[in-house]
Amino acid sequence: MPGGKNIPHLIVDCMEKMERLTRLKERHSALEKRINSIGKEYFQESLRLSMELGELIEEIESTQEREKIPRNQVLSAKIKIVKYGIKLSKRLKYFEEEVVIQFDRGNITKEFGKSLISVTKRIKDNKMHLAKQEFRQFQGIIDLSREHDESSARLESEAKALRKEQYRIKELLKGLSWLDSQSVDLEKARRHEHYLEKLEELGKLREDYLHSLLSRPVSSLLAEAAPLKEHLPDFPSESEMAEMRQFFSAYPAIGESSLNKLCGMFSFSEKKLSHMCPETSRFRKTLLPHKAWFESMRTLDLSSFLVLEEGDEAMPGFYSEHVPGAQKIAEGLRIPPRERAAALQEYKKKQEIEKKRKELSAYSKEGLEKELEETESLLGFLESAPGPEEEPQGQNQGLLSRISSFFKT
Repeated sequence: MPGGKNIPHLIVDCMEKMERLTRLKERHSALEKRINSIGKEYFQESLRLSMELGELIEEIESTQEREKIPRNQVLSAKIKIVKYGIKLSKRLKYFEEEVVIQFDRGNITKEFGKSLISVTKRIKDNKMHLAKQEFRQFQGIIDLSREHDESSARLESEAKALRKEQYRIKELLKGLSWLDSQSVDLEKARRHEHYLEKLEELGKLREDYLHSLLSRPVSSLLAEAAPLKEHLPDFPSESEMAEMRQFFSAYPAIGESSLNKLCGMFSFSEKKLSHMCPETSRFRKTLLPHKAWFESMRTLDLSSFLVLEEGDEAMPGFYSEHVPGAQKIAEGLRIPPRERAAALQEYKKKQEIEKKRKELSAYSKEGLEKELEETESLLGFLESAPGPEEEPQGQNQGLLSRISSFFKT
């Protein structure tokens, strides 16, 4: 599967794109020729004046419609309309002067300027229907500009899509080249995989160990808790532990309680507690100061307690010494730091290569190179300038020296 597409499909797809781009370019070229027929150097100013004249016509027509409002219209409104009409008349005059100025500067042609002035004369002669008929050629310029802008935007959108596709294919090819250049020490990678397997096995033993530990009565738990001293915060001192053992010996019913039951007793009322321990003050003096410690013990399986992490040197020793069945597994984790680091590096490298190979499994270098060639061919065609035979013939326009010629009939 070359680049995710088979060759016949790739060819058909490329041909269809070429046909579409050809139509777009031909249409754009035709629009360019129409602009050049007006005179490319004149087009922007011609467009501006056409749009300005169009706005004037719309405003004048709107004002004329408002003048037709019934006679009972308030006087102030009529005065406003009349004033606005005077303002529009002045704008029409300024527009004619602007046409003259732009001709004088060489920004529009004689014929174009005279046509604009012809429309303004129709308006002043109160022949709006004729003015609008003559304005159609200027509306054509406005429409031409809009179509040209839309065509330019469409071509740029196509070019942007092709450049994006070009970048995508190049990145895929870069990925395939990277895969070809990689090599992995599989023995070292496998050594780290074995290390992770051992960590997982110890993780399961941790669950069993904590379950066994926390299911014991609290008196028995105290006897087993000594190895945890270095791993638990707020661990009671030796004297405090001795006091608690003596208390549980004196009150075996409490000593045989589970952790959950003991933690529940901390919230008992004095009366309720006295049913189990007449020496309530001794209970509160001996056990209550360690309430937080007992409660933290109760949730050890939900905490990070005794969780093994990569590179931990001390924790495997604890497992080997205190967790049944963990000695052999823990010994397998005793790897010199340099060896473990080298194995980890090869393992990560192997993971990265496998991930990249999976991402690129649908592509081949040959197919992508073909796709890239076709994409760049389309992009080159789209961005190429028109050939000599496509260049529109410019029109030489003579400029008059006498501005007043605009107003000759």
